[in-house]
Amino acid sequence: MSGEHTENIVYGRNAVIELLQKKPESIEKIYFQFNTSHPKLKEIVITARRHRIASGKARLEKLSLIAGTNKHQGVCAIISPVTYYALEEVISAPRNTFPLLVILPGLDDPHNIGAIIRTAEAVAADAVVLVEGKGAPLGAVVHKASAGALTHMRICKVKSLVRALEYLREHHVRIVAADMEAEVNYTDIDMKKATALLLGKEGSGLGPEVLKCCDHVVRIPMAGCVESLNVSVTAGVLLYEAMRQRLA
Repeated sequence: MSGEHTENIVYGRNAVIELLQKKPESIEKIYFQFNTSHPKLKEIVITARRHRIASGKARLEKLSLIAGTNKHQGVCAIISPVTYYALEEVISAPRNTFPLLVILPGLDDPHNIGAIIRTAEAVAADAVVLVEGKGAPLGAVVHKASAGALTHMRICKVKSLVRALEYLREHHVRIVAADMEAEVNYTDIDMKKATALLLGKEGSGLGPEVLKCCDHVVRIPMAGCVESLNVSVTAGVLLYEAMRQRLA
């Protein structure tokens, strides 16, 4: 990955349909116009949902702003400049003796995603794992917030969070989830071996089905008046604890 870190845009009905048919995994999000009845736009929306690609409605003025032209025909697709890796690639060729991963099921704030990627790279984590169709796209804001770390960090994108967690556990990677309701402190868990840190969505956290797939659920103790930390700060605390244990 090289060059200027900006969002790549594909616009126009036929162009977006072709992209959906040939390379749907490259699409971060699709924007389409309000109140449309055009059959090709309906086809795009249905196909995007089938591939679990995030989509949203936008006014014509916004579509023109995104596309940089008014010839968008009512649809724009944001294409990620990131090269995605399969989980199998990361586990079979880890950066560390024992892999260290961060899993982000669907963060909406691109600043948080970028900050976490930056910290993950700072501790030499193996990969950051995202879920298709969930969370903010890896666009220009994420690139900027990562301060260049996105060009070095391996990014995985999985179709199903639960299946990804099952795969990791089958390959002896322990899943450690952060939850402020947990009873176990994060420092009480051994993270020297292969570990994946799972961080929930801002505000809503992790659901019970996902927590059942985890080996450990931990909390970061709070001594002051605030009840919880920002998710990027939580990620930093957990990642540096993992590095501390591994260097001890």
